[in-house]
Amino acid sequence: MPIRGHIERHGRKWAGAGVGLCCSFLMVREGYVPVAHHQRIDPSNVITWCYGRTNYDDPTVQAGTRFSKEDCKQELIDDLMNRYGPPIQACIPQFVTYGPHRQAALVSAGYNLGAGRICNSAVGQKLRAGDVKGGCDALLVYVYGNGVKLPGLEKRRKDEHAMCLRED
Repeated sequence: MPIRGHIERHGRKWAGAGVGLCCSFLMVREGYVPVAHHQRIDPSNVITWCYGRTNYDDPTVQAGTRFSKEDCKQELIDDLMNRYGPPIQACIPQFVTYGPHRQAALVSAGYNLGAGRICNSAVGQKLRAGDVKGGCDALLVYVYGNGVKLPGLEKRRKDEHAMCLRED
């Protein structure tokens, strides 16, 4: 089916404003890390670079590898559009009818937690059932890293929650 027909039949796709909002949100929250390295808050086998990419995203990257800001932004956009947005769009049929802020909030959480966690948790279950407030509220429980409540994750989830509740 041509793209135009798909949009007319299924509503907005994960693109445009939602991707831009999500990208900007993540660039601020994740921060630019030009050199791949282990961060102390991560499990011992995890290497992080760019805007929160890890060796789960690309197992070929070694500690010490350098990345330009432009390359990192492009990788982030590609990941959002091709790796994190589509599975969430597929598991939550209403996703295509949501405004860009709600889409950005859900994909941002999926970028951090994994799309499967969004789809298979109370977040996805409540959203599929039409309970937007309940689905957005369910984001607030994901504030732990390695079993420790992290203030940075609390702030991030509150920000994602606020975006998720927006109708625009």
